[in-house]
Amino acid sequence: MSKELDDKYHRLALEALHRGLVGFKLQVQVGDEETISTEVLRAFEFSGDILRNNQESHHVRMVADTVFETCIRLARCLYFSGEARTLVLHENEHILDAESQLVTLRRNMSHLKTLLDNG
Repeated sequence: MSKELDDKYHRLALEALHRGLVGFKLQVQVGDEETISTEVLRAFEFSGDILRNNQESHHVRMVADTVFETCIRLARCLYFSGEARTLVLHENEHILDAESQLVTLRRNMSHLKTLLDNG
């Protein structure tokens, strides 16, 4: 996959999340569609708010950025064709897996909330 195509799917997933995933259907089954969509959107909005406000510590912003990017990757896995699941990092292709991205999202959201509660 070319970097241009990778960037295209990144933009499409980001736009889908900004539109609240309205009109998008799960392409990969990892649980209840409504529950998964709600979880991804909440994490996307929560982390995006932290990044936009830019008032938290550097560490909190780094974790929020990780959550934000994981939401985009998860949207690519869940709502787009198989081709969208290929990510290009440092000129190497990596296949995204929806289940592992969901585990990563949940782990990082938990860490982010802990940081904010203890901050």
